[in-house]
Amino acid sequence: MEILTFGQAVEAFQVYCRSKGLARRTLEIYGEALAQLQAFLGGPTAPLPSSQQLRTFTVQLLDRGLAVTTVNIRLRAIRAFFNFLVRDGLLEESPMKNVPIPKVPSQFPRVLTPEQVVALLRACDHSTWTGIRNRAIVLSFVDTGLRLEELIGLDVGDVDLIGHRIRVRHAKGGKERFVYFGSTTARALRKWTKVRGYAPAHAPFFVTRDGARLTRRNVQRILERLAKKAGLDGVKVSPHRLRHTAATLFVAFGGPLPALKELLGHSSLRTTEIYLHMAGSLREIQAMASPADRLLGG
Repeated sequence: MEILTFGQAVEAFQVYCRSKGLARRTLEIYGEALAQLQAFLGGPTAPLPSSQQLRTFTVQLLDRGLAVTTVNIRLRAIRAFFNFLVRDGLLEESPMKNVPIPKVPSQFPRVLTPEQVVALLRACDHSTWTGIRNRAIVLSFVDTGLRLEELIGLDVGDVDLIGHRIRVRHAKGGKERFVYFGSTTARALRKWTKVRGYAPAHAPFFVTRDGARLTRRNVQRILERLAKKAGLDGVKVSPHRLRHTAATLFVAFGGPLPALKELLGHSSLRTTEIYLHMAGSLREIQAMASPADRLLGG
C-alpha cells in the first residue's frame, strides 16, 4: 500500500468530495477541519496521524475554548476523511477509530450535522411525486424552524411563493406569525405545488396521495424512512430535531437572535439564546442565514 503524506491524502479526498457534488458549505467544513489538523501536524508533507496524535489534537481544540459543538463537527469531518481513505484502499484502518468525539452537553437539544441534513435531502427522489413532496417538507423544517403541528396545519393560501414567506396560523399559543424561507426552499415548494396540482386556498398544503392532510404520524414515518435511506443509522430524525437544527444553523450562518426569536415564535429571547451557545464559532464562517441555501449552494 502506497504511503501518502497528509497533503496527498487531503488532495485525494477533495477530488472525491467534488466528484460527489457536495454542497459548498459541506466542503468548507471539511476544508477548515483538515486545515487545522494539517497545521497541527506541521504541514502537508507530514505523515498521516496516529490515534494518539488525534487525541492530542482534540484536547488542543477544547483547550482553545472552542464550543463543544464546534469541536464535535470538526472531528466528525476528520472522521469522514479517514473513512474515505480506508474505503478507497489508501489506508488500512482509520486512526479515528479509537478517538472519542466530545458529546454535545445534554442540556443542549440534539441537532443534525450539516452533512446529515444534506444526506437526508439527497435521499428524496426528485423524480417522484412523494420524493418532491418529502424534499419540500424537509426543507420547510430546516429553513423555517416550523413545528410539526404548524407544518401539517398549513393551507395552500398560507404559502406565499413570491414573497418567500409562510403564514403560521396554527402556532403554539394561538399567536399568528410569518416565517421566511430562502430561494432553495422556494424552488422546492414551487415544484411541489406543480406536481400537487391546483387546489383552493383553504385546501391543505401538504397532502397524501389521496389528497388528505398529512397527519403527525405521516410526517414522522416520512422522516424515519428518509433517515434509513440516507444511511443515518442510530440517528433519530424527527420534526422537533429538525426545528432545533434549523435554529442552530440559522445562528451558525450569521442570523441574529432577535430574528430567530420571531422565526421560531418564542415569547422570550432567553429561550432563543441557547442556540447561540450551540452554534459556537461556526457563525464566524458564514454571514448568510438561510440554512438550505448554504447547505445546497442555492
